[in-house]
Amino acid sequence: MLPFVKIPSVKISAGIRLFMSAAVLASALAVPLGATINGALGQNPQVSNIQVSPVPSGPMGAPPANAGRGGPYIMDWFQRYDQVRRQAQMSPAEKQRADGLMSKGMSGLGAMLAGDEKAATQNLLNKLVNKYQAASEQMKQLPLYPETERLHRGYYQYFSDARRLFSDYLKVQSNLFAMDEETGKPVASLLMARKQNLEQLDMSNKALDDQLRQQFNIPPYRY
Repeated sequence: MLPFVKIPSVKISAGIRLFMSAAVLASALAVPLGATINGALGQNPQVSNIQVSPVPSGPMGAPPANAGRGGPYIMDWFQRYDQVRRQAQMSPAEKQRADGLMSKGMSGLGAMLAGDEKAATQNLLNKLVNKYQAASEQMKQLPLYPETERLHRGYYQYFSDARRLFSDYLKVQSNLFAMDEETGKPVASLLMARKQNLEQLDMSNKALDDQLRQQFNIPPYRY
């Protein structure tokens, strides 16, 4: 609420009063809008460095005529976002190998330390780490719009978490008894639960992706 200021009685024309009222209203509305955007960014520190992009507006700052129905800027966002996903997506062979590796538990991790299997696994893990690192950086370059904010943040988190997960698989490959600095527990003992959390996040992101594509009439994602 604006502070109360006592103004001496002065005769003011109706036109000036209307102008002053509009200015006061605009000032009052500007504060909560900025606070809302900054508050939303602060909810997830992982994406706090993604810049909020202004939504394209119509004449005199009015909302675009197709707001809520997928304007050109939303279509453009999805095209760029789809390209990021394609570049990060594993091939069927990579996915089969990664799934097999992560489903074996400690026995599978032990196999990672042996001969040719170790070299092949290391190459795959390095490739995946680089893929997800690049994808998370590319997501930070996309404009952050209110309509796609949840999906944007969800996939940024997915790529970031996947990069850290496969980085820790590499760490365990070098030292099966490596310890996690944050929890003090063996890294290997935490990998399976982190894999399951990542899978749940992936399912949630894909469900939201489908919902938004239907809402804004965006074609389905294709690999």
